[in-house]
Amino acid sequence: MVDTVLSILANTHSNFELVVVDQSKDNETLEALKPFRTDPRLRYVKIGTIGKGNALNAGLTETRGSVIAITDDDCTVPPKWLEEFASIFSTHLKVAVAFCVVEAGEHDPTAGFIPDYVFTGERMLTTVHDARHVRGLGAGIAVRRNVVEEIGRFDPMLGPGSRFPSCDDRDIAMRALLAGYHVYETSKIAVKHFGFRNWQQGRQLAHRDFLAIGAAYSKFLKFGRVDLMYIPAHEFIKYALWPVVRDLLHLRRPRGIVRITAFAEGFLGGLHTPVDRETMLFVEQQK
Repeated sequence: MVDTVLSILANTHSNFELVVVDQSKDNETLEALKPFRTDPRLRYVKIGTIGKGNALNAGLTETRGSVIAITDDDCTVPPKWLEEFASIFSTHLKVAVAFCVVEAGEHDPTAGFIPDYVFTGERMLTTVHDARHVRGLGAGIAVRRNVVEEIGRFDPMLGPGSRFPSCDDRDIAMRALLAGYHVYETSKIAVKHFGFRNWQQGRQLAHRDFLAIGAAYSKFLKFGRVDLMYIPAHEFIKYALWPVVRDLLHLRRPRGIVRITAFAEGFLGGLHTPVDRETMLFVEQQK
């Protein structure tokens, strides 16, 4: 957390604010931020709700800028992080969401891994069919405020701590594409991620991610977009089913079956969860 704040405050952009949204039950984050309390650019917000979607929406409420750059508390950002993102949005007026590279920090690859998203070059996604290419991570994302407000903000039921505990990043990009806006990817910016997982945690992460991915993609079917159902089919076959088939073909013990079961569980869970017709946000059922 401290390293994250230090790296953001070291950015070269001439005009920015940093809002830290805290959902913890203790005061550890508040205590960690004490060395920065005299910096007028920093604002601390404590909220009582849980789930990353709620935290992101609280951040939208508290900030004033037209472009909101977002990262996680186990990441550091480069000095020109904000300048590069701001340049994308000022140059490409239809871009609603932008992703950057997320590099894995130093770690022992024999003991586990750090989730990353690495690519080279620049890419613009412009149609709903490009939703199958959305793979960016929420640790390196920026959004255009007025568009996110227009399409209903982030889905409170997606993201860590929520019912469907991931895919908040992919969902906002897909909904922006469905609304006629563009998604941009750049390798000019690289956030460094230090969220190490051992192999057991990796299996838990796979379950979490594919549960939420299945739920998010179920929205296409709930809205009658049968023409887009090849997108979740592509996701399921390439990233969940094929790795298992490949292991079987090579006479290896199949790995990744958890992805298949989690995707199916999430897709069915999404189908049984109400969705707002205007915003494509999941609606929590009343008990």
